[in-house]
Amino acid sequence: MPHSGTHLPPITWEELEVIFEDLAATIEERETAQRLLDLTRILQSYLSPLDLMREILCIALVLPSGNDRPPRPPASPSGSANWR
Repeated sequence: MPHSGTHLPPITWEELEVIFEDLAATIEERETAQRLLDLTRILQSYLSPLDLMREILCIALVLPSGNDRPPRPPASPSGSANWR
């Protein structure tokens, strides 16, 4: 796979947390992503940069993107169900 050799922009752990919180569709997903990110942060000194990035990407892959979520049903206005 060809690459340009340029570096990715720097990102902080806090920015990753915000991204994963946004991707999580449920409280359980949010808590799981947070726990996995915490463990990855703890283990980062034992991982190569490539392995660290791989771990972060794997966490992101288990969370649904906004486009993968089923649409929410429209909220019916109060009293509109019996408009006849």
